[in-house]
Formats: sequence, C-alpha cells, structure tokens
Amino acid sequence: MIKEVFKPASIEEAVKLKGSDVYYLSGGTQINWTPAMEERKVLGQSQIEKVIILKDVLSIEIKKEGSALSIGAGVTLQELIDSSDTPDVLKKASRYIASRNIRNMATIGGNIAANRADSNIIPCLIALKADVETADEGIMCVEKYVREEKSGLIKRVILPPLDGVCVVDAVYKSSGSYPSVTTAVMVSRQEVVIVVGCVSKHVVQLKKLGQSVLNGSLKGSDLAAAVEAEVNPVGDLLGSAKYKKYLSGTMVAHSIDLARKGA
Repeated sequence: MIKEVFKPASIEEAVKLKGSDVYYLSGGTQINWTPAMEERKVLGQSQIEKVIILKDVLSIEIKKEGSALSIGAGVTLQELIDSSDTPDVLKKASRYIASRNIRNMATIGGNIAANRADSNIIPCLIALKADVETADEGIMCVEKYVREEKSGLIKRVILPPLDGVCVVDAVYKSSGSYPSVTTAVMVSRQEVVIVVGCVSKHVVQLKKLGQSVLNGSLKGSDLAAAVEAEVNPVGDLLGSAKYKKYLSGTMVAHSIDLARKGA
C-alpha cells in the first residue's frame, strides 16, 4: 500500500530521491502487478509504500533525430500506436495489449523497466536493436538493460533505422489473459535476431541460432527444434513447459519465413 509520494521537478531530482525502498511510478500499470507483489513476499520484502511520480519529468515526445527515432520514456503505448513515426511492427506489439484503458496509461519506459518475461514490447524492441538512455549510465541496448536487470531511470528509447524485416507474434488463451509465449525476429542481409518471451525469468535473445539461420543451415522444422532445445519455460496455467517449447519453435520458424518473404 502506497503511503508516501514524491513529486520531483526534474529527472535529476527524481534520481536523488530514489532509494532501495522508493520506487519510480509512471503509468502505474506495473508497480502493483500481482505476481511481482507475491514474489516480493516470498523474498521477505515489504510492500511498496514510497513512490516517485514521474509523469511531469519524463519526455512524451516522439521525434526523428537524423535517421533514428527518439521516443520519450513517458510516451504511452496508445501514443505509440497513434504516431505516424512509430514503426508498424512496434504498433502491432503495442496492440497485443487489448485494453485501450491500459494502453492509455502504460508507458514504454515503464514497460522496459518492469522487465516482465511476458512483455509484448521488449521482444520487439530487442529485435529492432533499440537502445535506452538512462539517467545514470547513459545509452545502452535494451537487451543489456533487461539481461543485466538494470534499474536506472529510463529517459528515452532510441530506434535505429530498420535495415531488414521485423515480425512479432504472441499466443494468448484469451484477450484478457497474459501471453503464453511472445516472439520477435528481425531478418536482414547482415544478421538474424531471434527473441522469445515467457520462457525464462526475462525476455531472451537466442544469439547462437542467428548465424545458422542467416547462412541457411538452420530452417523449417530443424529451426523449430533448435529453438525448443534452447528455451527452458516453466509450466503454469497458461501452458505446460512442453507446450511453450513447441509454441516457441513454431512461432520463430514461421516468423522467420514471413520475414524472408518481406511480411
């Protein structure tokens, strides 16, 4: 239960206010997410009682910077969808969240910072080779921020020009459920990026498979089997571990095929 609220006048002030028992709050759709709260109880940690309101200090601007696209961390998922500058594939990833009410609240920075394994946005951003600029460590790739469990305040997301084709996919039991598996792939002449969510503690990039897919030595059913062997999901109400492995393999193989056809 939130008992104390701080409202900084700048990002610098927000960073100074941050402590081990003080949390950033942007759109507010993630901070009291039930599974995260349950995990905190298991670890013997207290509930969140102190928050820093970021609404007035985070950028909500989407703008071109040379050939790149800069997206303020305070931009909501609905604003991403509505912007003519947002790549279509990122719009599609945002639309996987069925509730417009949530899309109007949830921010791109908060989605990355929450670092959920079932995020629809993180796989797409990793496949797009996006960077984040944080207040304390500067610019780093989204994949590193997620993999190393960074907690720095995200100021903006930077999308480089897409030199290839990116495809996202997700499987849901219903429009109101969390996804069973999420995937994103990017295929260009120089590389293949494969990203899978819901199969580990965080969204994971399957770097070992990219080169084999690029040179054509791994495709079709062989690719699906290789992906299944690489992921280690945990079975739950959304599907057994075997089912999630199967989904991961077939979804990646299908998406690679679509990307190569220019989907």
